[in-house]
Amino acid sequence: MEANNKSMNQKYFIGIDLSKGKIDCAVMTSDIHLLLEKVVKNDLDRIKSFINAFIRKQKCKASDLLICCENTGIYCRPLEKVCVELGVDLWVENAVKIKRASTDMRGKSDRKDAERIAEYAVRYIDRKVLFLPSSDDVLELRALAKTRETLINNKKGFECQLNEAKSHDPKLFKTLSKMYKPFIRMYTKTIAENDKMMDEVIERNIELKANSDLVQSIPGVGKQVAVQFIIYTNNFQDFTSAKHLACYAGVVPFENESGKLIKRRRVSKMANLKLKSILHMAAMSAVRGKNDLGEYYVRKVSQGKNKMSVINAVRNKLVHRIWAVVERQSAYKIELT
Repeated sequence: MEANNKSMNQKYFIGIDLSKGKIDCAVMTSDIHLLLEKVVKNDLDRIKSFINAFIRKQKCKASDLLICCENTGIYCRPLEKVCVELGVDLWVENAVKIKRASTDMRGKSDRKDAERIAEYAVRYIDRKVLFLPSSDDVLELRALAKTRETLINNKKGFECQLNEAKSHDPKLFKTLSKMYKPFIRMYTKTIAENDKMMDEVIERNIELKANSDLVQSIPGVGKQVAVQFIIYTNNFQDFTSAKHLACYAGVVPFENESGKLIKRRRVSKMANLKLKSILHMAAMSAVRGKNDLGEYYVRKVSQGKNKMSVINAVRNKLVHRIWAVVERQSAYKIELT
């Protein structure tokens, strides 16, 4: 869990705006001089050819380049693979951060967005967080988790229609049951098989198994919470501190003041909402149990604190506990009072 920043020795900053079929590239120097603009097909070979051609033309090294792009999910994959293969530093940043840091928001186009991303990389190079490739097991775990989410959502869709028909239209319920129940049984079986495959991936990888067990030693934290944290943190390699991770999960309250107007502290919307949702379920489970977090929740609410603010504090505590057990590689110990 070490920082993955390297020395700030890059000469060329390539801002890339990603889309399904193409990438818009804008190359800037350290003095924010726009050197080159180019549109390249979002394909492994085309991206590799563009970067290699640029290196040859400028007579520079791969280490002289810093590529920055927004996190666009699967559209990033070809670029990630090329950068790893060529040894080029890649910074995958939150799109909202780049937008809010832009000094010029006049006009909107893919070309202009690429320029803004390149300028962001130049101006905020001291804050860069370099991309680290995930292991094959983490990638497989991510794919299985995505599959599980899709299967569960589809199953819930069928079940919701059945429940509504059962309570309001018995005739429709009878018809839907014949059509939907085989699918529900199929989804239930497939979800169980998917969960088994996820368990197998974790069991065969010593590091994943160790961190999964450590995280689950915390009251309120179950297997799915552990899996999601492993996926979204790249097995805790992509973050440098508990606070860094808590900010990413959207559970850190920030000041909300302007002049003499002082409002209640609020969490930022720049967060991973999936991880925040998972944390919320873990927090609700924790406060219902007989443990220090449950006692903390009851005590704070009885003092008149806002319930959601207390729940968020519990979410924050859970993140810090998750980070602590992984960092020290020892299970959580319940302190008896």
